[in-house]
Amino acid sequence: MVRNITKALLVFAVICSSFGLSAKSYITGGLGLQFDLGSLGDTIATDGLDASGSFKTNATTGEEGVLPRRAIIPENRLLSLQHTTNGLISAKTSGAMTGLVLSLGYEQDFGKAFFWRVNAHYTRKVMGGDTSAKFLGQGFYDITWDYHAVQVPVNVGIKLSVTEDTSFYIGAGVHYFNGGWSLAGSNRLNDVHNALAAANAPATVLGLVADGTDPVANWEKTTFQVSGFAPNWLLGAQSRISDKGHIYMEVETLFSFKYGIGHPRSQGGAEGLAPSVAYPQVLGGNQYRFGYKHEI
Repeated sequence: MVRNITKALLVFAVICSSFGLSAKSYITGGLGLQFDLGSLGDTIATDGLDASGSFKTNATTGEEGVLPRRAIIPENRLLSLQHTTNGLISAKTSGAMTGLVLSLGYEQDFGKAFFWRVNAHYTRKVMGGDTSAKFLGQGFYDITWDYHAVQVPVNVGIKLSVTEDTSFYIGAGVHYFNGGWSLAGSNRLNDVHNALAAANAPATVLGLVADGTDPVANWEKTTFQVSGFAPNWLLGAQSRISDKGHIYMEVETLFSFKYGIGHPRSQGGAEGLAPSVAYPQVLGGNQYRFGYKHEI
């Protein structure tokens, strides 16, 4: 598939070049950031992820019922436990994942105010997505999220000069994407619940630790990988800094989405979710980049 994409891009370049042999061409390179990778920020921070199992509980009226267990414990719950137990349970949190974006590409002007370009973007997590908790100094929850993605967008757009050296541009196109996210670690919250229950801990504390996976998930590692095609658009500005050099700043929105299938490795993960888990993979989002264009 990648080979076919490369051939199509080469044909597209030849066609666009025919619009004018004197058109300016550029080699581009840039760095950027993408926030809330995988749209997992809410899952990590406040929502968590329900498991397929449930546990018995009583309503304030005394009526018996069940509530879902949690395969992923949200960070705000762990912080609540830390302060409710006066440090008996401690937590380290880092929130949503943020990624570094490396971009390389080729761009060519054609006509009086148009351009086309092809880029390759590689995104990797550089911060966030690390959560851990301890009970009496012993770790019972340790989840590390990771993310990577490659996107190859082809865009056509309009470039408008505001001064002799400065232009604004807007474009749209389609892109190929390939990547996904993974999580690795352990969730032994149910062991903490059993220990606190044996020690006759207050019901307010037991209620915060009652929904761990059962059986516990030890040394889990689940990976999702998807690929496909999706639309995108961009908005940016460039300014000349030398005879052949330009700097640019831009934001590009990539609508990369596809359902992926992961396969939990631990018994707790496989029984708490499913042997094969379907989960939406959002590889798109807004990428904020700055970089350099060299006229060739």
